[in-house]
Amino acid sequence: MKLSLSIAALLLSATVAFGDTAKASLTAINDSFNAAAAASDAEALINLYAEDTLWIEQGKPVSQGLSGPRQLFEFVTANAGKVTHTIDHLFVADDATLAVMIGSVDAVVESAGMDATGTYLFVLQPDDEGWEIVTDMWHQHAPE
Repeated sequence: MKLSLSIAALLLSATVAFGDTAKASLTAINDSFNAAAAASDAEALINLYAEDTLWIEQGKPVSQGLSGPRQLFEFVTANAGKVTHTIDHLFVADDATLAVMIGSVDAVVESAGMDATGTYLFVLQPDDEGWEIVTDMWHQHAPE
């Protein structure tokens, strides 16, 4: 009985540590996104995405691949836009094979007259280098 409790405690602590490691690496993805956006590095932003990313943009047909992210990030960076993501909710599967990140986005592209806030939802999966975004759904809040 004592051995069973010890094994259970060990597994629980390993799961908690595993989850903490996954959350730290997912937070690092958000930090990388913000750093690339601040540096106006469209390619670094696009590199956070899987080749077959599902792109869900408000008011447009759903697309798959990198054309949606590329079009947006090249527009933002070419126009000296400022985009910042914050994480509001982060969910990681017990086995860390899938994660969902939901947060707020602030986007300002002065040259295009854009000053917006919105919400994003990322679905992420681990890859050889950490995590990659496999679904990106976002929308802009209506002006107040």
